[in-house]
Amino acid sequence: MKRILSLTAGLALVLLTGCVTLSIYPYYTSKDVKFDPALLGNWAEADNTNSRPQTWSFEQINAQTYRLIVMDNDEKTEFDTRLFKLKNHAFLDCLPRKHEDFASPCHVLLRVDRLQPILELRLLNYDWLRKLIEKQPKAIRHALIPQASKQGDETEGFVLTAETAELQNFILKHLETKEAWGDALVLKRQ
Repeated sequence: MKRILSLTAGLALVLLTGCVTLSIYPYYTSKDVKFDPALLGNWAEADNTNSRPQTWSFEQINAQTYRLIVMDNDEKTEFDTRLFKLKNHAFLDCLPRKHEDFASPCHVLLRVDRLQPILELRLLNYDWLRKLIEKQPKAIRHALIPQASKQGDETEGFVLTAETAELQNFILKHLETKEAWGDALVLKRQ
């Protein structure tokens, strides 16, 4: 979906437009979580020429959790975020702090391709996964969710209902599938 709204439209905007893969269960277990102080601080879009680039701020909440604050113009969205590793590959699991903005608590996955000196992130590609589920409904457990469209008709989205172990196996299976991951969002430290 045109670079998952190029991810530069903001994780918050992507979440609200329904173009991001949501999961009921987390993508990590407690043994997978790794805290890295290199993630802490303020980050901004590397290639943005706008006067007010989108910013991502990571603060430490506890030994395993960051508070992620995404600012896009005057829109602020907060997440409880955990950095975790699966077979030496890093990911972020983001859970919105304000659950009333969403039908149910939902986890969002970001692959971390680079953490130093820039932060490079990729979303699990919603459109790729939707097409995979249409062709192979048993590829991963999910539920179809009716959604209203701008044209007033009803479409179907989906939410993943697979438990953590199944989610992790799916991620690892498709780690090298280029289409499975959106274009990179590149952030530089402020």
